[in-house]
Amino acid sequence: MKSKTVFVCNECGYESAKWMGKCPACNSWNSFYEQKVVETKNKGVSQSDGKLAIPQTLNSYEAKETIRTHTGFQELDRVLGGGLVKGSLVLLGGEPGIGKSTLILQICDKIKGDGKVLYVSGEESAEQIKLRADRLGINNEDILFLGETNIELVNQAIINTNPKLVIIDSIQTMYSEELTAAAR
Repeated sequence: MKSKTVFVCNECGYESAKWMGKCPACNSWNSFYEQKVVETKNKGVSQSDGKLAIPQTLNSYEAKETIRTHTGFQELDRVLGGGLVKGSLVLLGGEPGIGKSTLILQICDKIKGDGKVLYVSGEESAEQIKLRADRLGINNEDILFLGETNIELVNQAIINTNPKLVIIDSIQTMYSEELTAAAR
């Protein structure tokens, strides 16, 4: 393993081989910090057990019907191909204030009875989410709330509570102590 040094803009994540006073990507001044990068020489793509990963023809796989969880919104289920798939990730995007958090909270309520739902918020407090829930008439003991931005703590909460559904509102507020690079 070989290590090298790169300089990373704290504002936008731009990388440079040398320190710069002004970032050419976002024009921020004095935003670069030094980061050590460990390079590993990888001879071929391999799996964790050391075997080479060999591509297979798509026709060699058998398609299996996936069990889906209905969101309670017919049109959203249609967009999702019939509902939410266990183990999958859905990224909900849109302009600020368009109603993403409101829709997510309504989905949490509609899934009640199917298991606990963990609502992780890195932007809004429990009180703000509760005010929205009250406005929507949502009173659900299966919705758990966690106000957190550290992804390692969120992961531990997921392991401890074993929810049926995890909502992270919003993913760009999350960080990991294991990563030193700026978010991009």
